[in-house]
Amino acid sequence: MGIFDKAKEATSSASMKAAEVKNDVAAKAGELKEQASAKATALKDSATQKGVELLEGAVAKVKDTMRDFNSALPIVRKAGYTLQGVSVTLGLPPQVHADFDAVHPLSDEAVQELLAANAENKLAVVLVKCLSRAQRLQNNIQFAGMAPRGMTVELGLIPTLVIRFGAPLVVDIAPVVTVLPAAVAPAVE
Repeated sequence: MGIFDKAKEATSSASMKAAEVKNDVAAKAGELKEQASAKATALKDSATQKGVELLEGAVAKVKDTMRDFNSALPIVRKAGYTLQGVSVTLGLPPQVHADFDAVHPLSDEAVQELLAANAENKLAVVLVKCLSRAQRLQNNIQFAGMAPRGMTVELGLIPTLVIRFGAPLVVDIAPVVTVLPAAVAPAVE
């Protein structure tokens, strides 16, 4: 065998080795891709499951908060505030937004008596204190062309109180004129 044949054989052997290495690398890459895909799917499933568990926990927390909130409402009403609406945000953390209007707020002394009589209802005490302070503040703040429009209490990880203002209500009372048919109308002399 001559040099040319040896070179040809070495080239053929190198080509076969290169093809073998290429196939091994491709197989290993495919295997790694499948492993990565399986791990990504497992992580996604785990995250979904954790999300469901957290949402279930949030719903349970909202139920507890709403139970406490409902037991506080009669005391809040006695303090002169009416509930206008409630919205619930299911998230992390969950939140309850309650809109109140001051209908006939009590004096500071009457509020203190109401709070002392209901000290065991912690949420009622917090709500009445917040609403009475907010109502006093709301009455002392002036915005040009605006009037107090209620308050929103946001119960969540960090409770928040929102004081709302809006355009003043305009009541248009037109005089009522009754026109009687000629047969019923009194005769004018």
